[in-house]
Amino acid sequence: MGATPFLHPVGRAATPSGGTITDAAPSASWQGQVYTLAFTADPAQCPGVVDTLNLVCDHFYLNINLPGTFWQTHTGSVVITIQWTSNSNDFDLYIYRQSDGQQVGSSASGGTTSEQVALQSPMPGLYEVRTVPFLVVTSGYTGSALLAFTTGGPTPNPSFPSGNISFGAHTIVDPQRTEGEPLVHIDHAGNIWESGPWGFSTAQGFVARSTDSGDSFHIVSPNGLRPNPAASGGGDSDIITDDQGNAYFADLEGLLAVGVAVSNNQGNIWRENSLASTLPLDDRQWLAVDNGIDPNFNASDNTIFLTYRQIPGGSQVLSSPGSAGPTDLLGGLVYTNASTTTFVGAGAPCGRLTFDPVLRNLYLPCVQGNHVHVSKAHVKPGQRSGLTFSSTDTPASPGGSIGNLFASLTTDRAGNVYVAWADPTNNNVYLTVSTNTGTSWSTPLQVNGDPANTNVMPWAIAGTSGTVDIVFYGTDVRGDPNSFPSWINNRVAATSVKWFVYFVQVQAANTGAPTIYQVKASEHPTDYGQICTGGLGCTTSGGDRTLADFFSVGLDGNGAARIVLNDLTNQHHGAALFELRQVAGPSAYGITLTPPFPNIDTGVSDPSGDAQVPHYSPTGAGANQPALDLTSLQISQPDGSHLRATLKLQSLASLLPPLGSTGLLWLVRWQFLSTGDAGEESYRIFYLGANSTAGQTPVFFAGTGTSAAPGTGIPPGNGCVTTTPQNCKIIKYPSEILETGTTNSSTGTITITAPLSDLGSPFTGDTLFSVTALTFAYTNANPILTDGDAARAFDYVLGKTALPSNCPLGTACKVTGGGYIFVDPQQDKGSFSLEVRVDTTGRIHGKAAYRDPAGAVDFRTSLITSATFNGKTVSFKGTGTSNNIATSFTITVQDKAEPGAGKDTFAITLGTGYSKADKLQGGNIQVH
Repeated sequence: MGATPFLHPVGRAATPSGGTITDAAPSASWQGQVYTLAFTADPAQCPGVVDTLNLVCDHFYLNINLPGTFWQTHTGSVVITIQWTSNSNDFDLYIYRQSDGQQVGSSASGGTTSEQVALQSPMPGLYEVRTVPFLVVTSGYTGSALLAFTTGGPTPNPSFPSGNISFGAHTIVDPQRTEGEPLVHIDHAGNIWESGPWGFSTAQGFVARSTDSGDSFHIVSPNGLRPNPAASGGGDSDIITDDQGNAYFADLEGLLAVGVAVSNNQGNIWRENSLASTLPLDDRQWLAVDNGIDPNFNASDNTIFLTYRQIPGGSQVLSSPGSAGPTDLLGGLVYTNASTTTFVGAGAPCGRLTFDPVLRNLYLPCVQGNHVHVSKAHVKPGQRSGLTFSSTDTPASPGGSIGNLFASLTTDRAGNVYVAWADPTNNNVYLTVSTNTGTSWSTPLQVNGDPANTNVMPWAIAGTSGTVDIVFYGTDVRGDPNSFPSWINNRVAATSVKWFVYFVQVQAANTGAPTIYQVKASEHPTDYGQICTGGLGCTTSGGDRTLADFFSVGLDGNGAARIVLNDLTNQHHGAALFELRQVAGPSAYGITLTPPFPNIDTGVSDPSGDAQVPHYSPTGAGANQPALDLTSLQISQPDGSHLRATLKLQSLASLLPPLGSTGLLWLVRWQFLSTGDAGEESYRIFYLGANSTAGQTPVFFAGTGTSAAPGTGIPPGNGCVTTTPQNCKIIKYPSEILETGTTNSSTGTITITAPLSDLGSPFTGDTLFSVTALTFAYTNANPILTDGDAARAFDYVLGKTALPSNCPLGTACKVTGGGYIFVDPQQDKGSFSLEVRVDTTGRIHGKAAYRDPAGAVDFRTSLITSATFNGKTVSFKGTGTSNNIATSFTITVQDKAEPGAGKDTFAITLGTGYSKADKLQGGNIQVH
């Protein structure tokens, strides 16, 4: 085993050395031993049966004392956590089942002050909790285990066919701003609108719009110019349009009031009223539109309805005439009570207000105990006041509760009413239907099937009579979404729970024999771990509410589903905005869809003339910028070790930026399954780029961007602007590695070529998801870029590539070790620990850490992109952080003897210029 991998323990062994949890006593805790200096990289060095005196690692024995049939009648998990004071120290956590020695969980992040493992429905029995001091200086830790469960065993869910339904590549809605709870609206002309809040910390909410059927989106309300620019917004938002093309926006003004805005020219100019609600202390507002009955689309009979929950009174429903034009100071801006009573219905929270134009009823669904309370009023043509609301209740939810935020109500083209909700008792999604405007309801129908076993945030949209589409976030892991490991607290543990966007279509839902189709709409997971469903209470309790409270789906002119969602699987856990387009299978309007474009797997074309800067402004769209106007994007592999992006622009004759900007930026970005900055699974963002300042020759680069430091969020990393710790608000694309590129002004072509090792080392068969070309104008001092053009997204599957390691396929290679070298004549120590392995498929795993207090260096790896094994010498490279600042690194070690002190060698070189190398003065290196 080599030299003892720690020095001078202050205290040995966990105290107590073991504990028991039961359903009656569900928690246990212990105090771990304190280490003066320890560097154990490999848990295999210290199995409990060998390390009986806790000389190498710390061992706590947890007895999960439950009846053998407990998990047949209950659902839950055991969460095991270790915590310590400083993120300069690094403990790792491994859990072993003693009955068979199987490792059942692990968490080895690095850069955090905790590790956590959640064992879902673990077998009763004895478990070893092995705490490994990866690199620790003068620190102990505390440990805890908590059993959390709900009554009711896992009932097998049905399996539903796909109906040949499928979705295209994820289209980027906004490559920079992150928003929770995105809302989609499709207007009469087929334009797709999206809106979402940026959060109270920013006082902003945004609107994006696509005029090319969802191939690209552009920001309608740039930073600082949201549609209603009062200083306290950013809470909740909604967007609708009427049959005149007028746009109506509503935002929550810090719980104090509801603000509204109207645009009569597709979002260029907004007139606003920041005090549209009649009473203060308001929450979750919704808009609905009645376009009247005039077949000539007369504006005079349009009505805009606004609802919100006034705390503590209840829900109010107000109305305003539709806007009559840009000089109208009333329509859509001034609202008065539409009901005969001050408050409408009962229950909370209330889902989106829905107007049925077929039978002319207005519906408001509100959660009330074990059912949904629906308030309904019939609206006569042109009626804006004196609405008489009646109440109807859906049947009780089969699990006995309705929660996980909003219920969703929708109506079809025949006036049938549908309500969908999630039951937090069994985490299933249910649908009930009324064919008589709510007088009676069908027996609730479970619409989620395996593997969507735990589900949240359903949203429904109905089409032709009897057909309804429903989307929700779902995972195959059973349990309470609030009790899953939180990415904010432990990134590695969170990735044990993978959430996808699920799409369900129910046909003949208004009959006794419905047909259910279910597919994963998202190509890869869209979130990990905990989803806190406690609303604003999540913020005060430290829960992960990054998704906020919902996402949504709309129908285009063919009835194809258009889903706007958040993807949090990037390295920042930022709520990145994407749109999913249904491209095959039956639509909600009964049309059989076929892919609207060829399945191009290497590139796409893009129309010219659509790179206005800006796209929206009070003076209208700016001029088209030929140097930013994409006409095509091509991805290729010039050889097995490089990736090339070829962009064609309308013209590169001039690279001068538009007035007010300092430069131009061309970017090609994608995500692929890689490693995050704490060693967690991540669909990390990578990119190739070129930028030109003041018309000069472009500089070419590659990058990925680092996230905010785990735990504290300080520093915030170079890849995102944060407003609160680890809360990514603006994704950035810093130039990290200079690359080779060319510009050809005669053909309008830019090429950028980079080694795959600069792009996370993807290899044969890996998918680069949502490859997208983007162009921007920028101002040096502003992290927000001004969008120019965007090409349609596509997925690229890598062909034959060189492997990132010389370890032969089918063979596993590994190097482990820890110790210290002298870094100066005063014999100050540079301590290190490393564990790097290459699996049989050629993928590289592991991490390394190094600390030199005298040189003020605290380094840890983030991403290892290459590893070379030459006998007993191993060299590995990649990116990491030194003192929480991103840097490249190269580490080379030699295993010359056993034990290694005085003979093995360690060398490290950082991109910061720091470099040290020497023989080990303590510790050992082992090449396996």
